[in-house]
Amino acid sequence: MRILGYVVAALGAIALALYFAFFNNPQTQEQEAVNAAWARFAKDVAELGEVVEDAPFNRDERTAAAGYRHIARFLATFLAEHMDFRDPDYPQFSRFPNSVARIGWDNPDGLYLVFPVRGDHVYRLRGNASNFDLVTVNVYSGMLGHTPVSDIRTISSVASEDLDLDENGDFVLTLGATPMEGNWLRLEPDAYIVVVRRLVSHWENTDEGLWEVLNLTTLGMGSPRPTTASIARQLDDAVTQTRALRELLTLAHRLTFQLAQSPNEVSEPAETDPNLAMADAFQAGSRGYFRLREDEALLVEAPSADCRYTNIQLANPWMESLDYANHQSSLNHRTAHVNADGRVRYVVSRRDPGVQNWLDTAGWAEGSLLARWTYCAEYPTGISARLVKLHELDRYLPDDTPRVDAEERARTVASRQAAVSRRYAGGS
Repeated sequence: MRILGYVVAALGAIALALYFAFFNNPQTQEQEAVNAAWARFAKDVAELGEVVEDAPFNRDERTAAAGYRHIARFLATFLAEHMDFRDPDYPQFSRFPNSVARIGWDNPDGLYLVFPVRGDHVYRLRGNASNFDLVTVNVYSGMLGHTPVSDIRTISSVASEDLDLDENGDFVLTLGATPMEGNWLRLEPDAYIVVVRRLVSHWENTDEGLWEVLNLTTLGMGSPRPTTASIARQLDDAVTQTRALRELLTLAHRLTFQLAQSPNEVSEPAETDPNLAMADAFQAGSRGYFRLREDEALLVEAPSADCRYTNIQLANPWMESLDYANHQSSLNHRTAHVNADGRVRYVVSRRDPGVQNWLDTAGWAEGSLLARWTYCAEYPTGISARLVKLHELDRYLPDDTPRVDAEERARTVASRQAAVSRRYAGGS
């Protein structure tokens, strides 16, 4: 596994080499500040590989390789996000998480939009909720992987069910410190980022409608050109980002390791703590950890619930969603079958059990599981999990359980592949 660690270390070494080759010449004071900031960033990047080596669940080469890939994806995505999408004076949407950069049980049914804000400005968000099961907008005081987790809190939230929409599902939402007419969301002095979660259970429809964000305080004003001082500040912020990323990954390790102490169990739904970093204020979640042999299955049962949206998904030990385009590693209230007794039965296994509600581990022998209940009249109780042998699975399934052959499964996967391709046709 240490060989893989050289990959991340090499990135840092390359960065240092570039520093000495291109920046280590007699410079002005401001230029020297940029050089120093770059060197600090390169040093922190080189040390990130230690996070993978120290992870308590890092048992094999595949887990280690996925960990290094996770870090590399984050570095590439977060650096671009930070350098190009973090100006609250002139905000732009970024799609994060996405099909490449995945974090903390990112939702396969979620189309995310993120934009920066500052508490003393006023913003206008236009959107359309007609093709989504639910749209939620949350204002946070920080960003995972950039801000220390303990400093992130939810400032304000709103769901499309509580917005005034026109007959086409269009809406205008104003964000600012002072209440305004129409749809309004509160900003406070430490407001930093807004995350829009657009939940879609029918993947076939990719029409997102019109989405737009404008800073009304700077509307019509040109942006200032970058300076050496501003670039130095951004690089120093990138150093803060890599350290926060290390903290985030360590926290994820601890949570995964904690879940792994009771494998093949699933918790009762717990309502989201508003102080939990970057959680969605409108959902409850059940968590678990699967550990399966080739001939085993985890049978998860839950009652059907009166919710605007529900889903269940699998993730690898790093809490990245699995390859949901090429594997049926997630199901939602539209794609999962509810048995006649009002319960939903999911089968988690490494081999296809031939039932509709299969959750494919994509080759992983172990990983985490998350079920969501969003915008519910009442959160369900009575979640259960049972480890069974695959050849005995039928004993635990009702007669009305839909069966799926290899040909139908292939059609389902092909449909998922096409849907994800359309979703990110403009780039991830």
